[in-house]
Amino acid sequence: MKQKYLLIFGTAAALSLSGCTSGNTTAETEALQEQILQLQQQISDLEQQLSTETASDTAAPEEDSSVPSGGSDELSTTHTMEELTSMVDSYEERADAAVPSGTAADDMEQFFSLKQEEKKIDDDLDLHEDELEYLYRSGSLPRDEYKTLERELEHLEDRLDAAEDKLEYTFGIDD
Repeated sequence: MKQKYLLIFGTAAALSLSGCTSGNTTAETEALQEQILQLQQQISDLEQQLSTETASDTAAPEEDSSVPSGGSDELSTTHTMEELTSMVDSYEERADAAVPSGTAADDMEQFFSLKQEEKKIDDDLDLHEDELEYLYRSGSLPRDEYKTLERELEHLEDRLDAAEDKLEYTFGIDD
């Protein structure tokens, strides 16, 4: 498509430059012919560049690492439900054990450190949810199992939110 536009543009430029030459001198004609040659060279360079880009795009398609791989017998996700449950359990323990130390700077550092950890776990839960949905839509995960895993994920998200709320209450910070 781009090649057609470039060819049309080049032809139009050549025709417009070579229009009425009855009053032009030989020097002007030669200058116009030089411009036409330059435009034709630019068009051929652009066509060549476009064809090499197209060839490199179709030569070796890269795998999308965000999409789980695997056959119908294999459930491929970044984390297992056990790993995610363990992450939430561990975060709940650390959030419950957190207490303000007295200095505002230390409290803020401790609070935001735990908030970053919570954000990472929340992102992992969201990723797992996306991966499960992909597996379900691709036919690798039966509907009943998908619904069960979705409910388990929602429960983990609720626990994580409750731990975050408790952390905010403990430090007196409403984020």
